[in-house]
Amino acid sequence: MRLTSAMRAVLGTAAALAVLTALRAPETALVVGGFTAMTTSLAVSDLHPRNQLITLGLGGPLSLASLAAGAALTPYPTAAKLVFLVVIYLAVQARRFGPRGLGLGIFGFMAFLLSQFTQAQADRLPELGASVLVAFGAVTAVWYCVGPITASRALRRLRHAFDVRLHDVLRDTAAMVATGQEVDTRSRSLQDRLDTLHASVLLIEDFLDERAVDEDTEALLPHLSRVEVAAQRLAVLTVRAVRTPAARNDLAGRTARQRLARRIRALRHQPTGGTTCAAERCAEGYEGGPANQPTGSALVLDCFPAVDELTEALRVLGPGDRPAGRRTPPRKSASPTFGALPRRDKDTASLKRGATRQAFQVTAASALAIAGGHLLSPHLWYWAVAASWVVFIKNESTGEVLLQSLRRLAGTVLGVVFGYGLAALVGGDGPVLLILLLLCMFGMFYTPSQAYWAVTFFITGTLGMLLALMDTFSTHVLLLRVQETALGVSCGILAAVLVLPTTVRRASDEELVGFLRVLDRLLRAVAAGSTDTKTPTSWVRAAHDLDQALESFRKACLPLTHPLNPQRRRRHRARHLLELLEAGAYHARSLAATAERLPAGHVPQCAARLTTAADRAHETVTHLIRVTGHRPESAPQTARPTVIRALALLSEEQRVSRNWPSPEHRLLLHINRLDATLTALVRALDPLASDPDRTTVAPSGSVDIPLPHGPVQAAAVSCAVLADRCERAQAG
Repeated sequence: MRLTSAMRAVLGTAAALAVLTALRAPETALVVGGFTAMTTSLAVSDLHPRNQLITLGLGGPLSLASLAAGAALTPYPTAAKLVFLVVIYLAVQARRFGPRGLGLGIFGFMAFLLSQFTQAQADRLPELGASVLVAFGAVTAVWYCVGPITASRALRRLRHAFDVRLHDVLRDTAAMVATGQEVDTRSRSLQDRLDTLHASVLLIEDFLDERAVDEDTEALLPHLSRVEVAAQRLAVLTVRAVRTPAARNDLAGRTARQRLARRIRALRHQPTGGTTCAAERCAEGYEGGPANQPTGSALVLDCFPAVDELTEALRVLGPGDRPAGRRTPPRKSASPTFGALPRRDKDTASLKRGATRQAFQVTAASALAIAGGHLLSPHLWYWAVAASWVVFIKNESTGEVLLQSLRRLAGTVLGVVFGYGLAALVGGDGPVLLILLLLCMFGMFYTPSQAYWAVTFFITGTLGMLLALMDTFSTHVLLLRVQETALGVSCGILAAVLVLPTTVRRASDEELVGFLRVLDRLLRAVAAGSTDTKTPTSWVRAAHDLDQALESFRKACLPLTHPLNPQRRRRHRARHLLELLEAGAYHARSLAATAERLPAGHVPQCAARLTTAADRAHETVTHLIRVTGHRPESAPQTARPTVIRALALLSEEQRVSRNWPSPEHRLLLHINRLDATLTALVRALDPLASDPDRTTVAPSGSVDIPLPHGPVQAAAVSCAVLADRCERAQAG
């Protein structure tokens, strides 16, 4: 996808410049056309081709209007700056409408910025408007005429990406089984492979959310989720087996590991079409005759049924081969049990509040940047405004803005050195400079957004080539670029701290509460779905909403978990908290994948136990929400937790019997382990909860609930707990 975006940006810009050159457009029109073509690839972030065309169609008139306003106000600098602040406020407010609003805001901001950069005049507005139209036409032609990407083709590409990453997971798993050495290093690599596999599933879900789910793609997401869960389970059991010294040194264990590695390698070569193996056959193959049963440690033998489960999950689901389990309703339709809408649709009110708060922050930062930038350079002040504006994109807390600002400044400094070296090496050779400009543009779009310093590096290199083409390149201009960028990011940080600030702690706590609420709805769906035979529950959709909430929390606490965070104790605690949430999300994902396999209307034999376990986990989640909302700002001085990856954390869980469990008992197993993970999360959030003078054990035996000091308060809490249990008993 990054390669496609980069190629579109380069080809669209090159096509726009070629058309404008053939029309003998002036230099200013060339700059406007090329910059507009580059902005289209920057602003359009939709996954579905139809939605990309809609955003592109809305961006054209918006860019023309913003460019016209900037050109009309160029003779009036003060009025232009005031109107620019209004444009910035409206552009940030548009982020409340999601990715399309963010893209349209980029169109409006960049067009006004372009009018100030080129000092466009009203009398030249027709030719500049024609350049904008040529740029949009060239980009549209490149996107939909040169190798068009249809929705089915885009989905096939995403499926292929999933298969490739599953191939990588199986390759690393087989290597770990075969060698049995370097467990820590290989487990970290395997964890990274599983993370990329999970990211591809989330990307497919985002793509399916942008289009109506038809009958052909209705079972795709449950199918991929089941494959992912089976691959994760195999990885967990493999790490657990290889960590045991007996499994590495025993001759029979080595023989079993070699046989297991061959099974995994054979499966790796067929990532989309494994052979059908029913649960009964798999169990019979390893629990039945001794001729078929390998010898070795029990932990190694546990991996063979997991391979068979993955083999069965890899069956291609054709139109006539639907699973017998629950059918997942389309995303647009409401599930009465879980709640219809995805988490991001449910958070519309909070999204609007965040957009309004950030609009004030960005406007204040831009006003400071305009004033300071004008003192540095009356003609290049807009560079400071651009820096102060961009550090707020997709960032909420003060820590995120600070981290983005440091990346922006580091990339700018490195890009200035890089651009100066290239320009000095090439000299004034126009064609070579143009080629280097397009190559820098390719790097800007091909670089992952997580490495924002590298993106900024290529942006500054592109600017250096552009200045060289316009014969305005000099050391003074490049140094001024660094100064304006430093001023802009400083204004952004100052506005983030002083104007309606949101700390990293507050932002991460809000996302954590959002994660817990989604998990609570999933547990309620489990409790209702185990006894209700009429209401279809979208288990997989619920689990993927939980994954989206986990990704939001991961991004919110990134300033805490970043290696550059000097507070090592807070960094370790944040990472420990994130690993516990990842383990809980794994069990929730496994819970959903197992529940989807149950036939529609099927009531499990252990429905009462499932309901009890779900209620117990619900109590733990409720307590976690209460603890998260009332945590003290200063963490207690307790021992720093040991940080391990989620895969290692899951591999340390207690082993269960190798007998092939029924789906009902698998549900109960994952709910109980999810509750144990949540209990560990309680201790991580409230380390004093393990103090016997402050806590009491809930009747479930798994949740530590802090009791307030004093006999009256303790009696009141006990009466409230007793009344709640009596009401639930009467309702049952």
